Amino acid sequence: MARTHMVSVSGVNPYPNCLLCGVEISNLCPRNVDPTRSDILFKENKWKHYRKAKLEHVMVPSKEVEEAYLAKFPDMWSCMCRAILKGPGTKYSLSGITAIETSPTDPYIIPKNPSMARIGGKRRNIKYDDDTFTQFYAASIKKQLSRFKGENIGFVVHAHCWALLDRIISTTLVERKMEKFIRAARKYWRDHELWGIYDCLLGSWKYSGSKSAHPGFEYGCDIFMNPFIVPEVQKAIDNARKTKKKQSQRRGSNVPLEVAIMIAEWTCPIDYTPADVMNTRNMLSAWQWILPDWFWKRRLEEAIFVELKSLREASDSIDWQGLRLDLMALVSDQEWYSFSGLANRERVLSFMTAIKSNFLDMS
Repeated sequence: MARTHMVSVSGVNPYPNCLLCGVEISNLCPRNVDPTRSDILFKENKWKHYRKAKLEHVMVPSKEVEEAYLAKFPDMWSCMCRAILKGPGTKYSLSGITAIETSPTDPYIIPKNPSMARIGGKRRNIKYDDDTFTQFYAASIKKQLSRFKGENIGFVVHAHCWALLDRIISTTLVERKMEKFIRAARKYWRDHELWGIYDCLLGSWKYSGSKSAHPGFEYGCDIFMNPFIVPEVQKAIDNARKTKKKQSQRRGSNVPLEVAIMIAEWTCPIDYTPADVMNTRNMLSAWQWILPDWFWKRRLEEAIFVELKSLREASDSIDWQGLRLDLMALVSDQEWYSFSGLANRERVLSFMTAIKSNFLDMS
């Protein structure tokens, strides 16, 4: 169980924690990234054409941010946030996306329109000077401070955590019942520990090959990796689309399916290694056997691969057997898995599933 690691700050606006993953949000958290720099995201290929933009604020569709893996600054995702806003006498509403610029004294500034995201502009600091943005103070997940009474408050969520939530429960439904969802999430976090991300060791941390040297591993995995977009998983899916071909109904030398399964189970046990996966791949390639779905589902926990649901619903032809082998190769590589976004996704999904259960149980 992770220990609580909260930073005491003076003033009126403490650092917020993501309502969905529990991690503390600070503009100091990404390794070697200053998210308040107006041009930081312009170095990504997706937005590099904005590099010389003279616009006061560069606004793009929020979907562009949610679907973006920031290859040059992969930690930047942890600063790109939405807020669930609540003002005096108003209902909860979802904001747009921006890189949260934390301050112990000033209110946070965020786009009003949930379909838009700010990725930069000629100003280093956003100013509350037009109707594009709104301001709020950070809401406490566990107990709201009395000094915020009568103010605009906001529960902050990572943009990618919000997108991941949509794979667990429709965020359209959540937005219709936002107050209920807030109660469900706060109920969960009142009974569990929040995850501190602010750590003075992060600025000097270098990968040494040792998990114990990484501050994030006091929480069991690398909490700085994007839990929604895992490039290696997307690569496996793309490869399965490209390699789909008509499968022969002949199973090597007319071997009965029952016998093929027995051989496959011996080659690839339930508790398999990367070598087992490679041997199974070679065997199936040589004999052109097609094994039933249940064989793969006993070996691969597919719930963590949220991409597969929409993949099944699409009309694309997929080499499912090849895809499962590729995914099994990923999860069996413990060195890769521990440092990957997939391990962080497993952590975050456990929280979201519990919050969803609270939400559905509430009258």
